[in-house]
Amino acid sequence: MSPQVEYDFPPGHPARFDFDPESADAKEWARKNVSALGDRDFPVDHPKAADTPGNTNALTWEAGVDPHNPHREPHTGRTPEQAAGAEVLSAIASARALESPVLQPVDAAEVNAALDEKRRAVKRDLLTPEEYSEVLAVIQSKPRTVESEQAIRERIEKQHLALGALMGRGYTRSGAFEVIAREGADKVLGISAGGGK
Repeated sequence: MSPQVEYDFPPGHPARFDFDPESADAKEWARKNVSALGDRDFPVDHPKAADTPGNTNALTWEAGVDPHNPHREPHTGRTPEQAAGAEVLSAIASARALESPVLQPVDAAEVNAALDEKRRAVKRDLLTPEEYSEVLAVIQSKPRTVESEQAIRERIEKQHLALGALMGRGYTRSGAFEVIAREGADKVLGISAGGGK
C-alpha cells in the first residue's frame, strides 16, 4: 500500500513545487482563478457568469414573471387556458355574491343577558354555533331604541362608578372592564331592577 500524499497547493497553482506556467494544469488553474479585470461577480463556469457560453444574463426578470415561461400569467403562473377558466369562475361567483347587510352595533350587556337566557332555556352552559347565531339574529332584528343624552350620561356614570368600585376591590383596570362587560354595571353596584340597592 502506497503512502497517501497531501499537497499544500492544487495542481497548477503558482506556489506548487512542480509549477510549470505552460502546463495544462497551470492554464486551467489560471482560467478559473485569475481575473485580469478584477473581481468576478460569479465563479468561472457559473450559469450567470458573463463569459459562460449560454449564460442567463440577457434574461429580464420582471416581478412575478418567469422569463423561461413568459406566456404564463404573471404572479400565478397559470397557463392562458387556466387563467381564462379562473376568470369565468370569478365572474360566476361575482354574479351570485350578495352584499352583506350592515349590522347595528349591540350592547355587550344585552348580548350576554340574551345568551344567559338561552343557556337557561336549553339547560346547558355551552351553546352550539347555531344557537349562538340564533340569539344574535334575534337581537339584530329588533329595532334599536335611541338613547337620550340623559340616559347615555347616566349609563356612563354607572360604568365609571362600577369601575371605581371594582378597582377599589383590587381588580386591574382591564380586569374591571371585563367584569363590567360580563355582568353589567348595575350588578356590580348592587342595583336591583327596581332601581334600589
